[in-house]
Amino acid sequence: MSQAVHLATPPSLHFPELAKLLGDRYTENNFERAFYRRDLAFVPPILEMVLARTLPQCVARPRDADEVAALVRGARTHQLAITPRAAATTVYWNSVPTRAGIVIDLNALRGIVSVNAENLTATVLPATRWGELDAALRRRGLATRTYPTSAPSATVGGWVSMEGFGIGSLQFGGLAQQLIALDVVLPDGRAHHATRDSDPPLSWFLGSEGTLGIITAIELAIRRAPEKTGKHLVALRDLVAVQNVARALAQSAPTPYNLHFSDAAHLRLLRAAGFAPPTEQAMLLITYEGDANHIAAGAQNVYAIAQKFGGEILPDDLAAREWGERFAALRVKRAGPTVLGSETWLRADRLAEYGADVAHLANRQRVTLATYGTLVTQDEFTVMTVYPSDESRQLAYIFDLSLTKQLYDLAFRRGGRPYGIGFWNAPYRHRAMPAHELAERRARKRQLDPTNGMNPDKIFVASPILSPLIFSLGMNALAWARRVGGAWR
Repeated sequence: MSQAVHLATPPSLHFPELAKLLGDRYTENNFERAFYRRDLAFVPPILEMVLARTLPQCVARPRDADEVAALVRGARTHQLAITPRAAATTVYWNSVPTRAGIVIDLNALRGIVSVNAENLTATVLPATRWGELDAALRRRGLATRTYPTSAPSATVGGWVSMEGFGIGSLQFGGLAQQLIALDVVLPDGRAHHATRDSDPPLSWFLGSEGTLGIITAIELAIRRAPEKTGKHLVALRDLVAVQNVARALAQSAPTPYNLHFSDAAHLRLLRAAGFAPPTEQAMLLITYEGDANHIAAGAQNVYAIAQKFGGEILPDDLAAREWGERFAALRVKRAGPTVLGSETWLRADRLAEYGADVAHLANRQRVTLATYGTLVTQDEFTVMTVYPSDESRQLAYIFDLSLTKQLYDLAFRRGGRPYGIGFWNAPYRHRAMPAHELAERRARKRQLDPTNGMNPDKIFVASPILSPLIFSLGMNALAWARRVGGAWR
């Protein structure tokens, strides 16, 4: 364990022994605590006040796993709710307190512990950003297998806690297929080395969103850096063609590294935000990574399949530009000034139907709904549909929030589900997972965290307002009022 700095503890502190443990890496200062009340999403203060206690009682910044364990034990002694947090790059309040308590800020647990170039594995600390991990590996002739679209800021531990599908998943599978082991501090403060065969196993912590423990180290499979990257951009008339081309390419050998699409509405929103999209139609960005033969075979598939479905191959420089902007899909926020939306899993054969539903909703609600996404398995897309709003007009903003619920309803109608639950998507949990899976998650929570102190209210609803029935009725009423009451705009 690292040597903590022991500072004199002012008598006004509520938890002096925690301050003694961490010194100036512990705070109860109002100004510092306030930074932890939100993630990337803006929540109107009235909703925040009604639904949760987001201001933590204290914030602690441990430097290693031993300090994390000591903090968890101390929080349990004081019956403090624990919220693990690092980059907080989601919009679901996964890492925002709901019952005050203590925020354990993990950003000091950052960096690469070891790399095994022979076995192609790496061990990293949880707050390591995916972008910095991949950059460090490439300096050694290695690379990550996959990474999220938020790789410059998203952490390795955070993506483990989510579902772990993104760029590269089509070729290499989700993060679950790449993880070897996790070091986790359990809710009782015990250190646990989780593997596929441990008790509890590695699988329990994947997608658990910090509700079952705090990840302190991750061992994962990596790869040798690819020799080449082939990039192709195809303009297509609509999402029917996008769906057909993407599915055909995914089922062809070699498997693309990544397939990313944007519909025409997303490109129009980009233009409104001041950018120059490469086409006015829908488009599909196809990427292959591997040796020269792999790249050449991929290019042949793209040309043949695009031609079959009436696609236009755009110039290589535009394809390279789009690949270079793969982390910047939300640059449409400039057209906002705020962007709201939904992120869903969607069956690959239902994309066009979903797109038609979205277009109908956009017309009915008189709003721009822009859709883009990534084919992450042969059978499923992860899909974002976003729309501009303005958080400075808080009443109109609250009415706009109802559109997100309507978008999720459209995804459910086409066999989809939310990507990530957190706090805000908890009302959908019964529709997002089968009953047996929800029951299993509840059983794991009771076993490992019987006092519900570890990241409470995430995945499982606590507030009556977020119960499925009340939430649905309220959001539907707001949606109706938004549609008929133009004055709210």
